[in-house]
Amino acid sequence: MSPQKTAGLMRIIGWISIVTAALFAWGSVYDPGGANDLFISYASSGDAGIAGIATQEAKLALAIAGGVFGGLSAFYLFISAPGIEQGNALIKRGTIYAFLTWFVIDSSASMGTGNGFNVVINIAILAIYLAPVLLVRDEPSVQTA
Repeated sequence: MSPQKTAGLMRIIGWISIVTAALFAWGSVYDPGGANDLFISYASSGDAGIAGIATQEAKLALAIAGGVFGGLSAFYLFISAPGIEQGNALIKRGTIYAFLTWFVIDSSASMGTGNGFNVVINIAILAIYLAPVLLVRDEPSVQTA
């Protein structure tokens, strides 16, 4: 895939992710469409869904997680996509490391809390974000005299 097409796909993923992150964080207050309930029901080993996020501390953790996800999504949209489009190897490598860091920490903690199915969800999320980065065609840089 060309760097330009890759960056375009990354921008779409980034914008969708920022909206999703805002809805995720908002789920700490209100879950209008039930998406957070569905996600938590599938990702957790409990059966309470969003109702399991009953304490102020749990709601704060959900709000923070949404904010961090939004920040990572903004990094992807505003730093990674333009960097990939320009053929910047440092940005490409940094994007890969950032998402692998998220994956290892999130998946390890999920396993540690007995919520192993979240690792399956994380694998799908990791594939969505890294597939464009890993499939981009490296183009030789143009030298001007």
